[in-house]
Parts: sequence; C-alpha cells; structure tokens
Amino acid sequence: MDYALSIANEDSEWDNFVRTSPQANVFSESGYLRALDVAFTRYLVRTPHGEIVAGTAILEQDAVMHAAPYPFTPYQGILFAQHIGQQPNHKRAVSEFRLSEFIINQLANRYGNFSMALSPEFTDLRPFAWHNYHAPDAPKFSIAPRYTALLDLNGFDQQDYLTSIRAARRQEYKKAHAIVSETDAVDIFIALYRQTFERQQLAIDESAINLVKRITTSALTGGYGRLSQATLADGQVASINLFLFDRHRAYYLLAANAPALRNSGASTQLMIDNIAHMAARGLSDIDFVGVNSPNRGDFKLSFNPQLAPYHEVKLVAPAGQA
Repeated sequence: MDYALSIANEDSEWDNFVRTSPQANVFSESGYLRALDVAFTRYLVRTPHGEIVAGTAILEQDAVMHAAPYPFTPYQGILFAQHIGQQPNHKRAVSEFRLSEFIINQLANRYGNFSMALSPEFTDLRPFAWHNYHAPDAPKFSIAPRYTALLDLNGFDQQDYLTSIRAARRQEYKKAHAIVSETDAVDIFIALYRQTFERQQLAIDESAINLVKRITTSALTGGYGRLSQATLADGQVASINLFLFDRHRAYYLLAANAPALRNSGASTQLMIDNIAHMAARGLSDIDFVGVNSPNRGDFKLSFNPQLAPYHEVKLVAPAGQA
C-alpha cells in the first residue's frame, strides 16, 4: 500500500489519534510537547483514502532529529492507529512492519539522522534491525535496550498490595504519620528538587530546573498531572511527587525529598497514596518511568512492579565512516 506523510497542525486531530493508539503515552500529547519548549513536528501517516494509520512526534534541534531521549521524556516513538492494533496478529505484524519501515525511510531522508525512544508497547524491532540489510556500507541502527517497571492496578486492594511490597517499604509506611494532600505549590516542589540534588552533590543547571518547572506547571494547568506532598505534624514538607496520567496509565515522573526528613517514611507513604489514587481513577497501571540506574531502580522495584523493556534506536554510520 502507498502511504503519505503529512504534518498534523491541529491539536485535536493529533491528540485524538495519540489517545486511542495502542502505543499511547502522555509524552506524545500536545500539552506535554509544548511544555518542553523545544521545536517539534507531529507527523501522521495516511492511506490513499486519507485514513490515519500511524504517527510520530519528532523533537528537533538545528533542523535534525533531537537525540533521544529528551530530558524527562522517556518515549517519543512510533504510534499506530487503534484499528491497526486490533487486526489479527498475522495482519497486524505486516501492517506495523510496513508502517515502521515507511516512517524510518521518510524521516531519515527528511532529517539526515534518526533517533527515537520507543515505548514498551512498540515490540517489533525488525524494521530497525533490518534497515539497509543488503547494503553493508550504509548506515545501520544501534538498538539499546532499556527497562521501565509497570504496576498493574486492575483489582487493586491497598491492604493486599501492602503485603506484596518489600518489607522495608511496609515498615516505612507503618511508621510514617504524614498528612498527604494535593498541592499546586510548584515553587516549594522546585526548592525541594534542588535540595535533593544538593544532598547527592550533583550539579543541576538552571535550564533543567526551568524545564522541570514548565513540565509541572503544564501538567497541573492542563489537568494531566497530580502534584502531591507529605507534610509532617510540625508543618515541614518531607516529600513531593509529580505523577502524570493519560486515559489509561499513570507515570511516576518526578520526586523531591527534604534531605533531613528522608528517614521519616513520608516518601513511601506518599508513593502508596499516589498508587491508591491512580487505582481509584480507574487507570490500568503505573509506569515508574525507568529503572536504569542501580539505586533509583532498586527503590522503584521495591514497590513490586513488573519489569518492562523498551528500546532507544539511533541510526549510525558504519565504522570508519564519518
């Protein structure tokens, strides 16, 4: 089938496509894209009859594809239309392969480079692995495996859930006596976020701080985020988390903790509260957004999510070529 690539200029058309895609994620929706304050173009793939069958949002830098992943944006990849995902397996595999191949060729020619972070729901990597298969001197894709963790919220029962998490987390939850509440105090969150990095003696520049602030503000004003805090009896804010959500899934994106109050158990209490809240919203699962570093990954996995692979792909020239 002949496909045509077009630019999606209307938010409504783009977001309706994203939200019904099997690869749907909040990071591809218009509100989040604009919060990044980076150039982007949203592409749709159509059949000769004008039917939308796939799409992708491309972040841009100096007229090329921005290196993926962009900060705080784990997935920016190919999305298929809902009806493609509902096809019988034998037909769906062929459709997705051809659409991926079409998008790869179109965008590589348009930008001169190619870099994407594919979502966990994008599972067929053959179009990338086989790119220029019969041309040994042509650019090939490097495919880097990454991992996130997904917590199933179907049939969630808090008491049963608490028995499934690591014993240390249960003990922290039991000893914590914080008051958990939603907040719009972005400035307090940013102040704690700075302190979190200072405690670890890690540098964070103002551009990253400003990006965090834009993402948080956009999520709250756009109605796709929950900023919540755990406050101790003396009024000190011990922990703040930012969860994003779309129609199906929540995303544990950002967290900040007061260094002097790390042993209060408040961060665990806050996490459990957020998990229960997202279950009450009727969401299917929570994406812990990456378990790709030892300490952070261990903390997230202690809440008993399931490991889920995803991949970052980059088109590279053969060895010896510039």
